Amino acid sequence: DPELWRGFKSATPAWQGRVAAIFVTPESSGDMVSLPRVRAFADRGLEGDRFLRESWNAINRPDKAVTLIEAEVLELAAQELGMASIGVKTRRNLVTCGVPLIELLQREFTVGGVLMRGIRLFEPCGHLVKVSKLPGIFKALNHRSGLKAAILTDGEIRVGDSLTLVEPQAAGISA
Repeated sequence: DPELWRGFKSATPAWQGRVAAIFVTPESSGDMVSLPRVRAFADRGLEGDRFLRESWNAINRPDKAVTLIEAEVLELAAQELGMASIGVKTRRNLVTCGVPLIELLQREFTVGGVLMRGIRLFEPCGHLVKVSKLPGIFKALNHRSGLKAAILTDGEIRVGDSLTLVEPQAAGISA
């Protein structure tokens, strides 16, 4: 339920978001690798990531394509855990800055030149606790662990790229 998410705000397009970091890993329990840029493939995922699929079919889940988390949340969670940084430990692909991700839920947005759609909010899980080896990470990220999104168009995402909400008329949606 979006109302449970800490820091929930009503939709206000006054923010200016950008990509602060990019991470992928080829293995489920492997270390996350920081990249300056990554190729995104519609309906498939991010190049080099464990969830990249060779092709799309009905059993694939679009919410596995890419995950996003707010840099502001990571800063607060790191403080709560007594650490300098936890970005690489969260197992999220894109760290964003300046955008409340809840406002992208069920909406289309661009990251650089890549069109995406926010599918569902992302809660921490047992696998995250196990792989991160941070026992307090579940509590630190509870109700603010990011967003799962579908990738709608191919393209490249770079650190520093802007993140912009697509207006309903621009997305072919009538108001």
